[in-house]
Amino acid sequence: MAWEKWTALFLALCLALGLTACQSGERGVEGLVVEVQTNEAGDPTAFVVEDSQGKRTGVRLAEGTRLWPRSSGSWTEEELRAAFQEDLRVDAWAFASCYPRRENLEMADGEEVLAYWATSAGIEGELHREALTLRDGTSVDLLEWDSRRSRIYRLADGTELLRVEEPMGPENVRVMGREGFENLSERAQEKVRAYYEEQGPLYSEGEELETSYAAYRELGEAFQCDWVCQDVSPTASSQRVMYFLTNLTLPQERGGQIVCELRLGAAFDRETGEKIDNWDLFTASQAEVRRRFPELCGWVDEPELQAAMSEALEADMFVFFPEYVSVDFPPGTLPGEENGYAISLHYKDAPEGFLQPWAIPQERIT
Repeated sequence: MAWEKWTALFLALCLALGLTACQSGERGVEGLVVEVQTNEAGDPTAFVVEDSQGKRTGVRLAEGTRLWPRSSGSWTEEELRAAFQEDLRVDAWAFASCYPRRENLEMADGEEVLAYWATSAGIEGELHREALTLRDGTSVDLLEWDSRRSRIYRLADGTELLRVEEPMGPENVRVMGREGFENLSERAQEKVRAYYEEQGPLYSEGEELETSYAAYRELGEAFQCDWVCQDVSPTASSQRVMYFLTNLTLPQERGGQIVCELRLGAAFDRETGEKIDNWDLFTASQAEVRRRFPELCGWVDEPELQAAMSEALEADMFVFFPEYVSVDFPPGTLPGEENGYAISLHYKDAPEGFLQPWAIPQERIT
């Protein structure tokens, strides 16, 4: 039987490594491949990876090591090994699950690194050298993974400048206990999908990279990799409306790991998918909502701050949640509020008739 064959192979490999079947605690290794070692036939016998901190670790391959190439399919073991061998090269991103026992591995230049025998190993990405050029002529590498949402821009010496998360949602994003994209009618799904496809990223990746590089030039070793992320997720729903939030995370203090968020709310008719203007979710006029919303939130009692909020308030700032509607003012929006400001109004505290009855979210457990 197949499992008997695999068990025998596993035990044989354990004995060859001086291990017993009782040992546990496999070690995970991953990083950028910096060297591949082969036998006389050209088959890979080991490789060395370097992690983001510059630490190098060796991975030894045995006859029974399970190998995974970048692409998948219904392949034979021989085909899998051949595809893995083709993908295993310098600048590939490799991972391995290894036995805990360590030994030394000598690299081509004579350097010795700690190494582990792999039970399985695979390739899931690659570093593209000189993928683009910045305005001052500096070349930037791009590290991409197949199964992850993120990619990293880095300098030739490995300095990471900017990590970008691929925009995600509104599909395949769930918030526990709340209705989501799949609860819309097919017609509505098409409309909502088209809206967010047209919206696209709310940032310029190129400009973010240039700004991060400028911060690196200024901060030197104190610089830490910047991060950009944009997600769309459901926040609440009523019998007529479904609400979504676009959450954009950007560096606020470059290279210092301090981020700011831009939160934009949108409402859609759950049957037709037509976008509903957020002002239309209120029975009051736009001018009255601008004036009264900061007052109704309760804790904003400075007349000057209330006036500034009323002036800065835009329709897409309203984000509807199951129990309240919130407004986030991004940094720089309000005078004297460098870090931004957030206010919210609970539906139970809203004056009668201030909100459209059909717009108030209901508990709709899925």
